[in-house]
Amino acid sequence: MLSTRTATGLRRGARGTFSQSRSFSSHNPPKQSEPLPSPKDGPETDHRDSATSTDSHVSSATELPSVTDSRRSDLNQRFSQAMDNLQARVLTASQTLNDITGYSSIEGIKRENERLEVQLAEAHVRVRNARQAYKTSNTKRATTQREVTTLLARKDTWSPVDLERFTELYRIDHVLEGEVSSAHEAMTEAEAEEQSLSQRLSAGILKRYHEEQIWSDRIRRASTWGTWGLMGMNFILFVVLQFFAEPWRRRRLVKGVVEEEKHVLEAVRGELEAVKLSLAKKEEAIAAPAPRVQESLAVAPVEQESPTTPWTEGTWRDLMMSPARWQAVAADLVSERRAGLRMKDASALALQGAVAGAAVAGSVVMLLVKRT
Repeated sequence: MLSTRTATGLRRGARGTFSQSRSFSSHNPPKQSEPLPSPKDGPETDHRDSATSTDSHVSSATELPSVTDSRRSDLNQRFSQAMDNLQARVLTASQTLNDITGYSSIEGIKRENERLEVQLAEAHVRVRNARQAYKTSNTKRATTQREVTTLLARKDTWSPVDLERFTELYRIDHVLEGEVSSAHEAMTEAEAEEQSLSQRLSAGILKRYHEEQIWSDRIRRASTWGTWGLMGMNFILFVVLQFFAEPWRRRRLVKGVVEEEKHVLEAVRGELEAVKLSLAKKEEAIAAPAPRVQESLAVAPVEQESPTTPWTEGTWRDLMMSPARWQAVAADLVSERRAGLRMKDASALALQGAVAGAAVAGSVVMLLVKRT
């Protein structure tokens, strides 16, 4: 024992020496061109290192969350707080809505199903391990039994070694028998647990599906009633607007327009009165110095009414001999001038035209008959 410990200690010491030599050889030797630091540069170097460390501490202090938060404006901080409060209220409102509609219980069933899925996966692993252990134990026991059978086949030629081996194999077979029975029990329990978890998971999935169907039917029914309510509200608003609000608005608009028209008419009447007064003053100023002009103006209309004389031979002759008048009459016949006629006059003109046409057609026919 002492020699073994001594040899082990020597091997460890040699291994440590070899590792130290490798670590020393792995470092690069200092180059000849690089100067060694002098003792005089020591305090200056320490001062620079301390200044650099101080600057790094200052820069890290300026980047702390408290420092950056202190630089934010009050409006930005209020906006952040408002958004946080809004998010919390939205989450609370969604949870409250789920509680009201009954979806929280469905979420509880969903969480329970997720937990059962995890347990079922673990049960699958346990069943797989139990089956593997049972298979391994059976294989070992079968191997031991084959060896025992081989030894029993040559029982007459046993040696002391064979006897010891048989005793050992018998003891191992007894142990393996216990292992096989325990592995079988563990496998049976794992399979039963797996089956129970699988059934519970299936029942949970069916329950969740059933509850979600009921919840969706309830939401659909509430949505239908909400739609009918919105339609009724729209109808009521339509009736109110068409039969109450719109007439009131029209009356108010008409009243405003009438008031505006009254003001405008009063202003126009005032202007007309002023114009009438100014015209009356001008007429009075013109009428005083010119009485002869009024007499000439009074005689002039009488002269214009005199040309209404009956047609004489001279007038018909002048009319027949002047083509300008015929052209004017012909142009007037095809012009776009509108003539106001009564229905009686239009019917008389139509009958006269028809009679004249019939007379002309009859005369033409008579002439043709006489010639033939």
